[in-house]
Amino acid sequence: MLAAGLIQGTNSAMVFLLAILARKTLGANKTETLLLTAAPTVLYIFSIFWGTLFSRIRIRRYLLIFFAVGCLPYAAAPLFQSVPWIIACHLLACFGGAAWPAVQGDLLRRIYPDAVRGKAFGLITASFMLGGAAATLGLGEWLDRNPNAWQIYMPLMAGLQGIGVAIIAQLVRTTGIERDGLDRSASSANPAGSLLKQAFEPLTHMREVLRTDRVFKRYEAAFMTYGIGWMICVALLPLLVTDKLKLKYDEIAHSTHLTFLVLVGLMTVPASLLMTRIGPMKMAAASFWLYSGYPLLMLTATDQTSLMLASILYGTAAAGVNVCWMLGPVSLAGSAEKVPQYVAIHATLVGLRGALFQALGVILYTLTQSFTWPLLIAAGGFLWAGWQMWVLRKHTPPPTHKAAAA
Repeated sequence: MLAAGLIQGTNSAMVFLLAILARKTLGANKTETLLLTAAPTVLYIFSIFWGTLFSRIRIRRYLLIFFAVGCLPYAAAPLFQSVPWIIACHLLACFGGAAWPAVQGDLLRRIYPDAVRGKAFGLITASFMLGGAAATLGLGEWLDRNPNAWQIYMPLMAGLQGIGVAIIAQLVRTTGIERDGLDRSASSANPAGSLLKQAFEPLTHMREVLRTDRVFKRYEAAFMTYGIGWMICVALLPLLVTDKLKLKYDEIAHSTHLTFLVLVGLMTVPASLLMTRIGPMKMAAASFWLYSGYPLLMLTATDQTSLMLASILYGTAAAGVNVCWMLGPVSLAGSAEKVPQYVAIHATLVGLRGALFQALGVILYTLTQSFTWPLLIAAGGFLWAGWQMWVLRKHTPPPTHKAAAA
């Protein structure tokens, strides 16, 4: 729990504020702001490559690489007060950040037995959310008092992440789950070629899986439509709070990311219980429809209070979507052997919709010089995605204890 707060919580706050401070303090243009906003989701596609590396080296060595690539670049960002330099550091860190899911999932599976894994994951997630909320609150207040505070807190946050990584490395040692590195019996005369083949395997099999499993294909199509709405909102938020509402840093932190994290933390457990009863399709449909109000509230927001109301709805809907994001593919996979492949396909498509629809939102805003059309399109995407999921409700697999544990 402590490690999750130090690693994920600090990263969540720092990354959220990065695009805003670049726009508000350093004069980043719309394209630069988009790059900073989109990078965490778009570069998530590289998690499949990191997963292959994770299976071939010792866990503690992998953690060291994750820290070097995914955390340390933020410590170097303040060396030059230049937006292109900050973007370069951020892109490298987001590429490295894609390494986190592999080690997090493996540790959850190895350390916690099936009977308590769900509860452990819930507590760890709550720690991440609370850590992120506290960091967002503190950094927002600090930036409001000193717009150049980022030059101090970014190296500080990277150091806290290093402590979190050290805690995990210690857990790996004390729990005895460390393993040998590369399985030499599986190596070939061309290990580099073998590594590339394994890394691309989820991509090479994606078309085959989506062609043969039509329910999963339609599930992913609904999530792709949902991505129209969510990615547009994510891309436009830094522009909305700076260009239109002209809020201070502490007002931005309070009314957006802080409120969002608190609501997700409060609503995740109820959302998980409800999804167990009604299934991922109905839960996703209801969450997507609820989400449709978020861009409309963004559009009508005039101050900190009205934006906070939008963030309350955002966090409530996101809690429902988050539980469906993982447990939907798990239940549709049918067997435990297929789960990693289905989840890999699902994660890969996150990067695809992030690349497509965040750019779409900013392009529409630039062309129209208005938030109206992109946010109306976002609301339409949520409504359409909800209908796609609702049509699939009859195909919901019956929930099982094993699927829930997985």
